Amino acid sequence: MQRIRAKRVSLTLVLALETKEGTKKMFIYADESGHSGRHIFNEPSYYFQGAIISDIDPEPLLYPLAEKYRQELCVERLHANELKPHIVERIAASFLLLLDKANLVFHLTRIEKPYLAVTKFVDSLFDSYENQAVPWLWYNHELFRHTLCCLFDTILPEQKKREFWGAYLKDDYDGIVSIVKWIIDILDSFELDRRLEEVVRSGLSFALKYPEEITLMASSTRKSYKGHTPNMVAFSSLIYAIHDFCKENNLVPEAFVHDPQSEFGPMMKEYHEMLSKVRAVPNSTGLPAMPENVDYDLGKFSLTPSKHLMSLQAVDLFIWLSQRADRIKSPGLVRSLRDKTDPFYISRSTSEMIVFAWHYKLSNTSLTEEQIREATEMIAEMNRLQKKKLRDFESEKYK
Repeated sequence: MQRIRAKRVSLTLVLALETKEGTKKMFIYADESGHSGRHIFNEPSYYFQGAIISDIDPEPLLYPLAEKYRQELCVERLHANELKPHIVERIAASFLLLLDKANLVFHLTRIEKPYLAVTKFVDSLFDSYENQAVPWLWYNHELFRHTLCCLFDTILPEQKKREFWGAYLKDDYDGIVSIVKWIIDILDSFELDRRLEEVVRSGLSFALKYPEEITLMASSTRKSYKGHTPNMVAFSSLIYAIHDFCKENNLVPEAFVHDPQSEFGPMMKEYHEMLSKVRAVPNSTGLPAMPENVDYDLGKFSLTPSKHLMSLQAVDLFIWLSQRADRIKSPGLVRSLRDKTDPFYISRSTSEMIVFAWHYKLSNTSLTEEQIREATEMIAEMNRLQKKKLRDFESEKYK
């Protein structure tokens, strides 16, 4: 497969708040590295998106210093990949020091691009709302969903992941069915927990028997695939982070400015409108975040070049540091950036950490005999209802 050069695409989001005391502005500047679009198996294997989210505008703070560095280095802009590492570290350290007093977070999305194929495999075939053989908790609770992701990341070799991804983007049911058959044939070679094996076999068998029940929409229009790419997954996470920052700091967005780029600009406009009035409310239960309507929107969306914005150049440097944290000579610099970082990661190692954290939490939770009895009865009832739902579905199918 042809190697695709990593691009930099900059997002600039500028948001403002009307308060009783006057106008208070909130600013977000974001940039990305490792652009891939649909080509998730091309190098680099990780996609990064970073964003400065602040209730003060960092631009006037950074501009004099950034301009000084730019002139000193005789460059048009401060682009990390075009500068020597020690220069990047020096500039980034001075930027972080300058921004130290701001109410600021650095939102960082890191996506292991090939792992997206695995997450889409689980989302497509083990969606309990479509696959009647999958228990509700196994799709909706992060412990079980990430357990499935880890399992299929282990089972599927890279070639099968590539085959699935290609079939997924084309809504090719036959291609996906062939992969499901292949997994069923080799499943005996893996030692699985009894309940995990039961869920996997029943879920795959249902998908094999009723492929028409599995919804695929990546090719419904020419642009549909874009919503499944690392670029748009990260863009969604950024919008949710903006909503959270608004909520935590009582801010209301005013404007959203994005660097012009052809492939994802129109879809970003759509996402901006679609997610503008809804915030995903996080919780600690492991179940999906609940939507909450908000009384503001994400402001006006517009496209503007990033080369004139020093804050975007700062984000570029911060992303570069995040990618190479284990190689930075100054531990204080790495710590300063991490202290401000709000991470959102999608990868095999992240799934493993989520599974481990839930196992640790559950194993260290003290339950009374009454609580254990009630939980056992509740799970038994959920399983009974799920099996009844499957029987009713099949009865309707074969009327």
